[in-house]
Formats: sequence, C-alpha cells, structure tokens
Amino acid sequence: MVGRSLRLLWLQQRRAVVVVVVAAVAAVVLLATVAFVFGLQGQGPAGAGDASSGSRGRADGGANVAAHIFADAQLEERDDRRVLARLIDSVESMADTAQGIRHALEKDPVMAQQPRQQQQSLQISAHQEVRTPPHVHQPQAVQGHGEDGSPQQRDDAEVAIRKANKKGPPKHRAIVEGVPVSWQVVQMCRTALWDALRSCTTFLPPSHPEAVHGDAFVITGDIDDLWLRDSAAQVHPYIPMTPHNATLARLVEGLAHRHAFYIDYEPYANAFRLDTNYKFSDTQKALGRHGYISTFDYELDSGCYFLRMLHAYWRANPKRGQALIASSDVKRAVITLLDVWTAEQRHEEDHTAPDRGLYRRPYVPSEPGKPWTGFKGLPRDGKGTPVAYTGMTWSAFRPSDDEQQYGYLVPSNMFAVVVLGYAKEMALNVWHDDVIASRASTLALDIDSGIRNHAIVHHPQFGNVYAYEVDGLGNHLLTDDANVPSLLSIPYLGYNYDKDAYTNTRRFLLSSSNPTFATSRDGRFRGIGSVHMRGAIKNNIWPMSLIMQGLTSTSVEEKQSVLDMLVKSTGGTQRMHESFDADNPSKFTRKWFSWANALFAEYVRTLTDECV
Repeated sequence: MVGRSLRLLWLQQRRAVVVVVVAAVAAVVLLATVAFVFGLQGQGPAGAGDASSGSRGRADGGANVAAHIFADAQLEERDDRRVLARLIDSVESMADTAQGIRHALEKDPVMAQQPRQQQQSLQISAHQEVRTPPHVHQPQAVQGHGEDGSPQQRDDAEVAIRKANKKGPPKHRAIVEGVPVSWQVVQMCRTALWDALRSCTTFLPPSHPEAVHGDAFVITGDIDDLWLRDSAAQVHPYIPMTPHNATLARLVEGLAHRHAFYIDYEPYANAFRLDTNYKFSDTQKALGRHGYISTFDYELDSGCYFLRMLHAYWRANPKRGQALIASSDVKRAVITLLDVWTAEQRHEEDHTAPDRGLYRRPYVPSEPGKPWTGFKGLPRDGKGTPVAYTGMTWSAFRPSDDEQQYGYLVPSNMFAVVVLGYAKEMALNVWHDDVIASRASTLALDIDSGIRNHAIVHHPQFGNVYAYEVDGLGNHLLTDDANVPSLLSIPYLGYNYDKDAYTNTRRFLLSSSNPTFATSRDGRFRGIGSVHMRGAIKNNIWPMSLIMQGLTSTSVEEKQSVLDMLVKSTGGTQRMHESFDADNPSKFTRKWFSWANALFAEYVRTLTDECV
C-alpha cells in the first residue's frame, strides 16, 4: 500500500516536471519566432536565412526534447498523454511557422531588406483589412439599400473570408515551376480575391423590396451599377469555395437570380441599377435607359457570362446548383437568351422575334420588333452596318461597351458556342427538356459553322488568322480588344479553336501590326489595350489583357514577364486598374475596377496555392 502511494507521488512529480519543461521550450520558441520576424531591420537575404534557420533549429530541438521526456515518463493515464501530446503539437506548430516565414523570405529576398514597419505591412494577415491607398476610390454604400443591409453585409463578408482561410494557407507550392511568386504578389492577390465580396457586394435583407429579385447586388467598382458580365466574372473565383462556404453560395445564388430577373426584364441591356428610383434625363431616356436599365448596350457576352456562372456553380456545388438551375426564373432567362440569339441570326429581318411579346416595349412607340432605336451611335438609326446571314448571332456592342464596326463579333460568338453546350447539358440533366436541349445544340452548331466559314481570313505576314469582327459580306476587322471575350482569350473561353489559326492570331495580336498593341519607350511594358480609353490615354495597356496573355500562355518565361509587368503597373496602389499609360503606369483610368482584380486573383491562383 505504502509502495503504491510512493509510486503515484513519483509519477505526479514527473508529470509536473514534464509540463514545466515543455512550457519552457514553447516559450523559448515563441520568443525566438517573434524576435526573428520583427528584428530583421537592416539584414540582407543571407542574414534572414540564417536567423530563420536558427529559429527552425531551436524549434526542432525543443520538439525532440519534449518527445524524449514524454517517452521516458511512460505515463499510464490516457488523458495525461492527450494533454502532453497537444503541447508537442503546439511546439511543432511554432516550428512550422518559423519555417514558413523563412520560405517566404527566401522567395522574396527584397522583403528581408525592408524596414521593419514595411515588413509588418507586407505580412498582414489575410483576415485583416489591407489599408486602401489614399488615392484609391473608397467603396461607398450602394444607393437605395439604406442602412438595412450595410452592417450585415460587412459581417457576412468577413465571416466568409475567415471561413475560407480557417485552416490557413497551405505550405507554399509553386503550381507552375519556374515562376516564383513573391510574398508581395500573394498579398496583392488576397486583396484582389476578396475585393468583390468585401467591397462590391450588398446582401439585401428579406425586408428589402428588391430582395425578391435576388438578394445579392454586385457593383462593378467605382461605378455603383451592376454589369452582367463584370459581376459574373467578379464572383467566378469564389465558385469552387461554395460547397464549404454558405456566404459565398448565397452570393452566387442571389446574383444568379438577379441576373435572371434583369435578363427577363430587358435582354438587350447590359448594365442595371438596384432599383427604379433613379430619375433619368430625356437624353438618357433617348439612349434606352429607364427603370432598372443603367446602360442599354446589347452585348452578346453578357448572357454568355450568366450561363457560364450557372454551369460552373452546378458543377462545383451539384445539389445547390441543381436547385438554382431548376428555379423557374432561371429557366425563363435561359429561354429568353435562346430566343434573342436565334432572332439575331437573321438581324436584317426586323420582325423575326419570338411569339410571346418579347419585343413589345411600352417606351418604343413603333410596332413590335427589335429595339434598334435604343442603340444610339450605330448607323441606320441604331441597326448597325449591314450584315448577311452566316449562322453567327449579331450584337451591337463589344465587351468594352464600344460600338461594333461589323455585326458579328467573333470571340463573343465563340463564347456563345461554349455556353450553349452548357445550356444543352443543363436542359438534359436538370430540366429534362429535350426541346430546349435541341434548340441550344442547333444554335451552337449554326454559330460554330459561321465562325469556321467566315471568321478565318488570310494575313499577308501571319497567314490564316481569326478576324475580330466580320459581316458576312466579305468585310472584316483585324484587331483585338483587351476586354474578355477577346481573340487572345480564345483558349480561356473553352472554344474548340483551329490551333494553327490561333497561333498565327496570337503572333499578330502581340505585335505592332495589331492597332491596339502598345509598347513603352523603354520596352518595359508591352501589351494589348483598347480603343475605349484612347481619348484619356493614347498609348494604353490594359492589365486585363496582360492577365489573359499569362492565362493562355504555355511559356514559363512569358508567364513570369506578365506577372512582373502586372506588379509594376499599379502605380503604387497594389491594385489592378482599367488601363495605364505604357510610359507612365502612375497615369491610369479607373481607380477601382473589380473585374480586373478578380482576373488578377484568378491568374495568380494558377501560379501558387497561397492566395486564399
């Protein structure tokens, strides 16, 4: 009896010693890590590496000592083992933290040389708000929702971001070998990734009168309106996260319902307001703007992005995606797009409209027909230049919101072929509707045939290339625009392209033969711009085109070059802009352009798995 009591007393004393030793080791490792992170001022890359290695060595040593102590103790009680094992995990976790910091510094040696305050700024957690530079547009509340949604909107966004980062970024793994991604780029990517949710999204409370049309409204950035194209692209990087993040799922679903409402409201418009409270001037009304419509520009890609969003969400989140697609408003919007795209195959026939009053608009005094009078700036009272039937479907404006020169925009028609395949797939597997599936399939085949027969033209220097626009009458336009869909983005769109024609087209587009290609005088910046901002910046390059160049490139060197140009193009704001002056990146348009931010995050996430 006395012997057993002495044995228990001895075990208790050994446990106490173990706890004290492990706690001491943990404290040493923690202090070493803190000293390492904040004590690098004035050290070069080599010094940083040595300090980091020392921290790792101390941490490893502490973990090993603790492990040996636990083994010698031979504790019999299971609960005590669990407690002590958790202490080991804590020590090893701190060791991993030190190693992670060392890896980050090795990948970005410049960071190790920066003053301590700058290091702290670069190492800000993904959960924290990155301070917006003073000359960057500060996001404002969306007009019309009042105070009801604002606080909850912010809370929901931060909860979603914390949940996405709950487990923390994985240990750095370069997805594309040979393209190093600095810690600065990772931080830029994280800011860009969450821009749409954190700063552009309004979640409408159930009591809001507009919530019935979809409870998520996503502005384009420094313009407080929703573009169908932009908003779908802004949330695209979130879709793979939706199975494990209810807020992001709510965002995509709410936005999809709002898209469906807008498409049914006016399929020829491209941008919309949250409500109908705005008072339009007579000049604006003459441009077709009224009610929910912010801009009345018929752009084929608007509906394409809607269909891509539906299909991507369904594939990433099958159960909730199927429920979304099965809803009556979404199905009605898809049918509306099929109706319009089919009617616009025969653009010159004004009254080839679906027999359900689609074109009967109370604000157009003429007989039912296609709404040409709204497209100011196009020849023939808004009807555009003449076209012949090709199988492709007509549109009035480019993704840049500029008027088309010829009626068939080739990259947008390519995008339409791809998403019509998605529509067919959804019709067969969700709606079980053979009629819709057949319509989508036939339309896709017609458009694709038109592309193959009319969109490839011969260039005397580059050979057979894709034209940007054609009219079916023998006229074509050889150029490209930074906005997506573009000819440069063809592989990104998922279209089954002619490889030789695309290779030749790419060589043409990234050369001085392309009217929209710009180069800085010192050769540091080279890329595709747009006629859209020529009035503000003549020699402009769009970050969006650089991103697309990187996404579609198979060259490690080209991907690296693009990434370097993107980082240097921000004018000190660490954000993507609409366009910048090739000779002076500090001169740019649009301080806050969320679509470009989303695409930047999409690109960086193909290079590293740390942007979460």
